[in-house]
Amino acid sequence: MFLWCLEDRNDTIAPEVSLREYDAASARLLLLIESAVFRGFNHGCLCNFYSGANMSSIKKRLAVVLGALLMVSCALPVSDTIQASPAQLDKYNELAALEVVTALEKNVDEARNANMGFLAPGHFSAAAQILSENQRALGNKPKEEIANNAAKADAILEKGRAIMAIVQYRFSQELMLKAKMEEHQTAKFLPEDYEKVIGKFSTLIEKVERKNPENIDQEKDALLKQMLGLVVKSIQEGALRQSEVLNADTRKKNAEAQAPLTFAEAEQIYQDAKNRIAAAHDDQKLVESLSEKALFAAHHAQQINDRVALLQTRLGLQIKAKPAAAGPLSLEQIVLQEEDRLRGIAAALGLKDLRDQPLDRQVEEIKRAIGKAAHQAESEACSVTVQDLNSCLKAFNDSVQHEIAEQAEEDRQKIIKARQMEEQNAHMAEKEAQIKSLEDQIKRLESAARAKKIPKAVKPATTQPQSR
Repeated sequence: MFLWCLEDRNDTIAPEVSLREYDAASARLLLLIESAVFRGFNHGCLCNFYSGANMSSIKKRLAVVLGALLMVSCALPVSDTIQASPAQLDKYNELAALEVVTALEKNVDEARNANMGFLAPGHFSAAAQILSENQRALGNKPKEEIANNAAKADAILEKGRAIMAIVQYRFSQELMLKAKMEEHQTAKFLPEDYEKVIGKFSTLIEKVERKNPENIDQEKDALLKQMLGLVVKSIQEGALRQSEVLNADTRKKNAEAQAPLTFAEAEQIYQDAKNRIAAAHDDQKLVESLSEKALFAAHHAQQINDRVALLQTRLGLQIKAKPAAAGPLSLEQIVLQEEDRLRGIAAALGLKDLRDQPLDRQVEEIKRAIGKAAHQAESEACSVTVQDLNSCLKAFNDSVQHEIAEQAEEDRQKIIKARQMEEQNAHMAEKEAQIKSLEDQIKRLESAARAKKIPKAVKPATTQPQSR
């Protein structure tokens, strides 16, 4: 009787009824049952046998037993308390065995398509299990048994649809965020986080399905925050993943030293886009615009870095650190200057910004546009314009080659001066060594002279004649 009260076999909860009212009614029912049991023991014949102390102990044990019965009732399969109605039995008894299985398959497929597997998983799995058993029982068991099982599966699915309405009402915000997660491919970009959040969501749904939804408000609030965070992250990943990958690849190719200006700009645009998407993730047009800008900047930094690396190889140079703030133009600045000239020509031709493409391809696009303009020219003025553009291109190429040659000559002169300084230093060191060797020889000769101490020769004395 107690279990029957917990799981009504016939009645369902209308979706418009507040689940809190349902929980309160269930709690009042349990209190009534407990009160009735206690009154039976207080006023029945057992009161004459047990003392007051014993009766207190019995009440405590009864409370534990009732709690255990409640937990067991919630763990029971949903199919154990659901019975088919006479109309459902009549529906399947009129059909042949194969028709019974076919009709049940259709009902289960409809439930699957309605997402009952997620919104009422216990009921759906119970019905699907009966369908599987019926499919195996064809030709092996009586048609009456197959029809009765199919009728019970129908009753389970009917109850499952009522549970779905409750879940959709209770978890409307969570289901909306789940749809957004699927729209933005959260399972692809953040698979571990997605599985964790969906697992928590499924647990809460199962609690409602088994009519045990107490104390889930805090869990619901935490789940909403987690799901919203994943939606924002998945939008960011979808919009900026390609830019992030390109920037990471460019960084590995020594961009911070070879093209620090362009690469720093690309990273700043990426970070700004990430922050603005987090603040306005529902603005689809803004997200698309920020994604395009970040991707353009990433491609730009990539092709500038590749161009600088190519020039380094041709000139036999190697850049290991960022160039000094003051000094001659760096290779990156030379490449940016030639890119600016190309950009001006492209703008004059009405072309889009081509800076996200390699310089060689930019030149090809400009040449193609010039050829198209020449083909469409109908007047001398148009022809003059084309010639001017060709002259601009030639002047641009000459200027680039001149600047590269000047840079190469400057680097060569620096290398020659460095070598001359090395030779002078080596020559000076050699002279100093010779001087030191001579000084050492002089010191040795002086020491030897002092050691010999050669005496000076004494002249013989001479006598002067006496005067007369």
